[in-house]
Amino acid sequence: MNTMKIEKQDVIPILKKLINIKTENPPGFTIEAVQYLSNIFNEVGIKNRIQAYGEKRANIIAEYGEGEKTIILTGHLDTIPAGDETKWKFPPFSGKEEEGRIYGRGSTDMKGAIAAYVAVMTLLKQKNVKLSKKVIFLGTSDEELNMDGSLFAKNEGIMEGCEFVVIGEPTELKIGVAEKGTLWIKIRIEGKSAHGSTPHLGVSAIEAAAKLIPDLKEVVPAFEHKILGKSSLNIGKISGGTVVNVVPELCEIECDFRLVADDLRDEIKEKFNAVLNKFNQEEEAKASFAILHELPAIEMKYVSKFLEDLKIKAKKAGAAEIIGVNYGTDGAMLVPDYGTPFVIMGPGKLDQLHVTDEYTEIEEVIDYANIIYEALIDNFSVT
Repeated sequence: MNTMKIEKQDVIPILKKLINIKTENPPGFTIEAVQYLSNIFNEVGIKNRIQAYGEKRANIIAEYGEGEKTIILTGHLDTIPAGDETKWKFPPFSGKEEEGRIYGRGSTDMKGAIAAYVAVMTLLKQKNVKLSKKVIFLGTSDEELNMDGSLFAKNEGIMEGCEFVVIGEPTELKIGVAEKGTLWIKIRIEGKSAHGSTPHLGVSAIEAAAKLIPDLKEVVPAFEHKILGKSSLNIGKISGGTVVNVVPELCEIECDFRLVADDLRDEIKEKFNAVLNKFNQEEEAKASFAILHELPAIEMKYVSKFLEDLKIKAKKAGAAEIIGVNYGTDGAMLVPDYGTPFVIMGPGKLDQLHVTDEYTEIEEVIDYANIIYEALIDNFSVT
């Protein structure tokens, strides 16, 4: 399309205010943020509702247009905790602007995209643009931990009639067409306690865990995805024992598998069971496991004019690459049940995810807002 439609003053003040509002998860309270956005929508006459589902936790849903089919623009309002605030160059909730950047927790992940969506919805309303589809903005809660917000929205029917989902997670405006699935497993290893001076009378759960860990690496499938590469395993947590002079009778290991294809989940579970069965046959200590969390891998496999247009517009903005993302998104909760076409695309550098001194580039946020706005008009405007 033509010249820029959304300017700095349309989007950056919203981003700064969203950063000012603490939405750290835990505790994951988003009610203040959704009330702020609801007030913006109310001021311009955009239909919206706050979808509360827990203590101070809520989604916001705003709608523009009258089409029977919908396009959903979605992003999460919660952030990870800021951590030690004294280590930040600027206070993490200040929304400080300096040298073309906005600093603060959530600036990249992912309040920049949220602010862009609000600006898009606002301009559509102000211009009274006629579209063949209804545009829905879904701002979710609790993505950083359990994705309860997107699950609640899905269960309330938001995906009914949806033809495309834009997930605004940070990709540096690159086009994300696949994301890894998640499988978190906790292993519990039980030994036998004894006095530390007579370890031969006990069975060390920690030593048994040390024997098991190398075998867990063999569980990772060899399959390599053309975009996402290979699946991975991170052993992210291990705990055990009580005091130094007691043989530990319990050790727990938490494993984070990231899967490049959803049909690999059954393969991993089968291999995992085999490893533990072998361990239990060979060792005095005994191991059991529980699945803590799992999300499907998703991949965009459809021909979509809207997606192709987004690719063209991203290329003009200097982001021609087609990528997969290693992290999970609300798309894993929203997309699979309906097979809905999607893209993961948003402002923000990947090296700014979950870091101290998190920032986002102002121009990238503005570019993103205009890419989405123009794509909606180019594909769905009605004269």
